[in-house]
Amino acid sequence: MHILLTRPKDDIPALKHKLVEQGFTVSACPMLDINILPVEEVDTSTAQKRSTAQAYIFTSANGVRAASHHGLTKNPNLPVFAVGPATADACRIAGFKKVTEAGGDVQSLVGMIKAADIDEASGSLVHISGRDQAGNLVQQLYDAGYEATSLVLYRAETISALPDDIATLLASGEIEAVMFYSSRTATHFVTLTERAGIKLSITAYCLSDAVAQILKQAGVVDIKVAANTTEDSMLKLLTENY
Repeated sequence: MHILLTRPKDDIPALKHKLVEQGFTVSACPMLDINILPVEEVDTSTAQKRSTAQAYIFTSANGVRAASHHGLTKNPNLPVFAVGPATADACRIAGFKKVTEAGGDVQSLVGMIKAADIDEASGSLVHISGRDQAGNLVQQLYDAGYEATSLVLYRAETISALPDDIATLLASGEIEAVMFYSSRTATHFVTLTERAGIKLSITAYCLSDAVAQILKQAGVVDIKVAANTTEDSMLKLLTENY
């Protein structure tokens, strides 16, 4: 099976390696370019957010990489909450020693934080995020009585068009399956293929029902949805249908 990966560039090598080891042919076309903000573009209250943080929250490995770039890993004993296994692994690689891992989605992340031994008066829960955020993590935590704030350290820009080689492979049907990890990625993929006049005849492997719905509305018939929102679940889905 020839699979197309749509994740950001830095997330692709490890995933591609796993898939190639299992016998898949893999091409890559990141839908988003991840750009870490320079210091001068970061919110001027950054220093205050850092100094009052009692824990960091990460919802992607991109956030971890941005935090490392901006020196937020200099306190490795600061507790961190990670949305799922891949993000938790990135936190540990970055040097954080106290990593708590949720089930792969924002709801399980909020539930995990609520269950943790956190003193709401001891400082902020700081969500290291991108400029365009999905969901309302900070608002949910604020409504639950926590002092929570978002620290934007990167932006994810959509690519302007499909590369010619990827467009050719999709149009010819040589790419048989595409993996989608986010609604934004799926939406932009549909936009680019429609713009290129490509009729999709793929199997869409989706991280969630919300992502799957976007492909369904675009006319994709063969859609598979992971049992839970983790990369391991996506890989299991692929091998079960290979």
